[in-house]
Amino acid sequence: MFEFVVQDREARIVIDRGTRRNAVPVAGWNELEKCVRAANTSKASLITITSADPASFCAGADMVELHALAEDGRMRRKFAGSMDSAFGWIRRTNKPTVALISGGCYGVGVALATACDIRVARPDADFAVTPARFGLSYPQTDVEALVRLVGPGHAARMIYGCEHYDGRAAERLGLVELVDEGEDLGRDLIDRIAANASSSLCSLKATMLGRWGSRERFETSFASPDFARAAAQYRGGRG
Repeated sequence: MFEFVVQDREARIVIDRGTRRNAVPVAGWNELEKCVRAANTSKASLITITSADPASFCAGADMVELHALAEDGRMRRKFAGSMDSAFGWIRRTNKPTVALISGGCYGVGVALATACDIRVARPDADFAVTPARFGLSYPQTDVEALVRLVGPGHAARMIYGCEHYDGRAAERLGLVELVDEGEDLGRDLIDRIAANASSSLCSLKATMLGRWGSRERFETSFASPDFARAAAQYRGGRG
């Protein structure tokens, strides 16, 4: 379901279940968390999440399996807990995260994208948050993430109306930061991030997450090997 590979300075997590439009089964959330944990400890500078199927980023949770939750409270708790844990790892990882979205992105697929720092989409990507269509609710943290990005009014419109938005419309809402028509989705942005100092990316991510010690991170960054190299190159260039 999820595959993990490090390419140069990019740790890439690939959703690969095209026969089900990348719908995530109950067991898939533990698999995703393992991939994120591995990416977090890798030597990569950033983490990207993408799909092997250009027609579908993620169709949401696998509805074929979800019907079993109606009669099994223990399984419901396990499902909710494992999904929340996987998204929590994406939000708290010490590396920048980028979702690369092509095709359909529905339900928890949107939650997966909003758990990342940055979202890049194809113009013809299709976004929708549809639990109301199936008589379901939505986790609090995922609703809050959506509200932070698009505001309460647009979030309400998406959640209550189950409306669909293409990549351009999602960009106007603030759900997507960048629409890319290039052959290699998000490549320019990925390369720009990867070209920067890994220590700085890690420190800045911690500060953006509001972690304690931001001043100490700022002050000690002047003693880092990355700064020493950059300063030497700058002095050499000026000479």
